[in-house]
Amino acid sequence: MAVAFSARQSTRQEFRKFQQQELERVHSSGGEGVPVGKVAAALDGRCCGEDAGRSVSEWLGSSLAAIVLDERGTLVAALGQAVTEMTGLQAADRDGELSIQGTRGSGGAREDITVRFRGEPGVPIFLADGRRAALYVVPLPQREDTQPAVVFLGSVDRRLVLATSLVGLLAIVMTWAVTRRIVGPIGEVRRAAKDLAGGDLSRRVDTRGSDEIAELGQAFNVMAAELERQQALRRNLVHDVAHELRTPLTAVRCRVETLLDGLATSPSAALQDVHDEIGHLSRLVDDLQELALAEARELRLSIGDVRLAEVVESAVRAVGLEGDARLQVALEPALVARADVVRVRQILLNLLTNAARHAPQGSTIVVRARRDRSEVALEVQNTGSSLDAAQIDRVFDRFYRADPSRQRATGGSGLGLAIVKHLVEAQGGRVWAASDAARVTFGFSLPASAGV
Repeated sequence: MAVAFSARQSTRQEFRKFQQQELERVHSSGGEGVPVGKVAAALDGRCCGEDAGRSVSEWLGSSLAAIVLDERGTLVAALGQAVTEMTGLQAADRDGELSIQGTRGSGGAREDITVRFRGEPGVPIFLADGRRAALYVVPLPQREDTQPAVVFLGSVDRRLVLATSLVGLLAIVMTWAVTRRIVGPIGEVRRAAKDLAGGDLSRRVDTRGSDEIAELGQAFNVMAAELERQQALRRNLVHDVAHELRTPLTAVRCRVETLLDGLATSPSAALQDVHDEIGHLSRLVDDLQELALAEARELRLSIGDVRLAEVVESAVRAVGLEGDARLQVALEPALVARADVVRVRQILLNLLTNAARHAPQGSTIVVRARRDRSEVALEVQNTGSSLDAAQIDRVFDRFYRADPSRQRATGGSGLGLAIVKHLVEAQGGRVWAASDAARVTFGFSLPASAGV
């Protein structure tokens, strides 16, 4: 609306400028055929009698005015219909420029008139009292309520109203469309967030499009999927911990009951079995504590230069693979990583133990390392076993065993590789796993020492 009003006012100002230019053109052309000499003859020596004034007014019509100024430039008379309707009329000739000012109109519709004419001198005449004077016959702008002006300005106003209405309607439609496009998806995300807070972690939102709203929906879906995965992991953790604890505890209880009932044929062997099960429980608790600290990023690390050849040699001896025909080590003695030597040894112990468990006699266990730009990569590979794609995706999860039977004799506690993953990531590295039909490879990388 403000734009339309501004356009209307600008149009009226330009229309007045056009009228002024037309007035100057008409004035410069000599009044468009108006007999200036005839007007001067009628007023000369009789200005400004009633009879002469009436005749002159008839000749001037509705658009011309006769202005008479005395020798001092004072307005003596103003004749014609164009000026009789004006109040506060003033006229002056300054340095060859005639200026006329006044107010025209009635009631609440009033307009100020200011026109200037340059270059045409006044026609000399004598007043009735014998003084000299100058006669100017000039056109004045017509009122806006005259027919031509009314038609033009009315047409402009109608077009402005039409254009404003169309623009307003278009703005409403566009605002509604944009609002629906934005508010609709946001409302869906809001409802989905409430469902998510209510426990429905399977809730997802539509992510059509490629704008910021779609990105918001995608981010929400990623968050919901991660929350769902974490919930599943927590449920599985409780189930897996209960399973891992139940088996050795049941074995301990059965052997103790056998001893208490006096049914054990070899009490020392039964006590040894109890001791072994308690040892397994202790290791399981230690592994869970280690994993919890790693996931909470509360591990205490002592970062320094680690010579991988020495750590690999120590881990091989600890696992009992020293002198094993299956073992092959391809390692550059000069490789040095920036890491915690105790944690690197723990990582290698888990990987070598896992490889030895799944490498039958006649197979090979290969340990190799290489420098890869700013990283040192180490891999432990064994033949004689394989993993499919689904197993590769889950192999670093807690309590996951590729063996569905979940026997500790073949699968351990299922925490070793999860601990490896978190220990490596805590030291700024990364882990990976790969397999084909004949071999399985587990690898990790650590930052290389800048001094080597």
